[in-house]
Amino acid sequence: MGMESVFKLSVVLNMMDNMSDKLGGAQKNVGQSLQAMNAGFGGFQKAGAVLTGIGGGILGASAKLVTATFDTQDALGELKSLGVEDLKAVEDAARSFTNTWAGTSKAEFITASYDIKSGIASLSDEGVAKYTELAGLTAKATKSTTGEMTSLFATGYGIYKGFYSDMSDMEFGEMFSAGISTAVKNYKTSGSEMAASISTLGASATNAGVSMEEQLAILGQLQSTMSGSEAGTKYKAFLNAAAGAGKKLGLTFTDSNNQLLSMPEILTALKGKYGDTIDAVEKQKLKEAFGTDEAIALIDLLYGDIDGLSSGIDGLQESMQGGAEATQTMAEAINNTPAQ
Repeated sequence: MGMESVFKLSVVLNMMDNMSDKLGGAQKNVGQSLQAMNAGFGGFQKAGAVLTGIGGGILGASAKLVTATFDTQDALGELKSLGVEDLKAVEDAARSFTNTWAGTSKAEFITASYDIKSGIASLSDEGVAKYTELAGLTAKATKSTTGEMTSLFATGYGIYKGFYSDMSDMEFGEMFSAGISTAVKNYKTSGSEMAASISTLGASATNAGVSMEEQLAILGQLQSTMSGSEAGTKYKAFLNAAAGAGKKLGLTFTDSNNQLLSMPEILTALKGKYGDTIDAVEKQKLKEAFGTDEAIALIDLLYGDIDGLSSGIDGLQESMQGGAEATQTMAEAINNTPAQ
């Protein structure tokens, strides 16, 4: 018999020992039921049906528990393959999280930990557990899946962490969680769409010196009329052309350090040249300067509400400074809402 088979047999036998008291109680109840049914109906067929039903229910519950145990052990084995040694810390975090928040199993949590460690190799074992908790909490707050958010957290770490090098990994994780959750709430989008927009945009804005709160506000506002991936595509096209477009238009879109100005500042400069509205001829000149329809589509959508964009950026910054508090509040509201 192989070691895996021995392990599985030991799990089953251990579970049978643990369930012996419960089975004893069930046996007592079955005996009482048999006596009552014999007196009431004078036969054994119905009693036999009850016994079969109870036995089937016990076996069904046991099978589900065994399967869940095996899934958890498999996930822990995969996590160990990445060099994580303190598996108990991750398993304890998984147990605590799944006991508090509905919708995620222990095995799913541990699998998400694997994805976190794969994407952020520098995290300690405790850090892996805490990051996975943050990702799971963000998933709950944004009505997405833990898998989607762990993938986003790993991607976001690669894109933004260098910009915030003075922050610890956990401080950054909490700030990132608050940014995603607040953007979802403020712009009526979803965690899945925000993930798509960030993945599509990549590091283009960060490399141009744009803060995370500004990026999230722009991506969120664009999603009022388009998908997350479209928002990322249009923003990326704008960024790639902005500095050169400014020169062609006789405007300056960069500061003294050749860093791109903020989006509100660029839009204000355009408004100073073209006024409150852009006519067809002016739009053609803009297209010649920026080179793509995608960049012009971004200008079209944001041009008329510069103040709204600015206040959105400020709101995100304030929320992100509060750590994961915004995410916690949103997740609790969803978790405490009765299922329909």
